[in-house]
Amino acid sequence: MENPLVAAGIALVFFGIGSFFGQIGIIIAGLMLIAIGSSSQSGGDSTDPADKANCPSCGARNDPENVTCHHCGTVLSEE
Repeated sequence: MENPLVAAGIALVFFGIGSFFGQIGIIIAGLMLIAIGSSSQSGGDSTDPADKANCPSCGARNDPENVTCHHCGTVLSEE
C-alpha cells in the first residue's frame, strides 16, 4: 500500500478483530494482512519501467502514452 495511514488503519482493524478472538484471531488477522499486502504488490503498474521516459523539465518518470508530464504538466516530446 502506498498510503501509510490506510495501512495503519487496516492493521488496527485487524488487531481489534484479532484481540476479540484471542491468539488464534491475531494469527488469522496477521495472515490476512500478509495476503492483502502480497496481492496489492502483484497488481501494480504493468508498464515496464524501462519503457518510461523522464520529463525534460522535472525528471519525473512518465508512461510512454502520456502527452504531458504527470508531475509538472510539461508537454512531452513526441519522439
